[in-house]
Amino acid sequence: MPRTDLDYDQPAALGALLRLDAGLGTAYADRFTGPDGPWDGWVRARKPSDESSYTPERLRRPADLRGDFADGWTLP
Repeated sequence: MPRTDLDYDQPAALGALLRLDAGLGTAYADRFTGPDGPWDGWVRARKPSDESSYTPERLRRPADLRGDFADGWTLP
């Protein structure tokens, strides 16, 4: 998270981690997403025009959609 120039993968990586946490019943993302944690610092450093698009909940949605799509194509 300290590399604010890596804006191309951080949101997707956090969204994927949140999805994994939800599916596995773990909380690995908590260390990044706590109040004033590394994720908040990364978002503030990026100075987005709309910070609400970087909330953990919104980042998990695309990961959920991709995962659900892929799950639909796997064989039982």
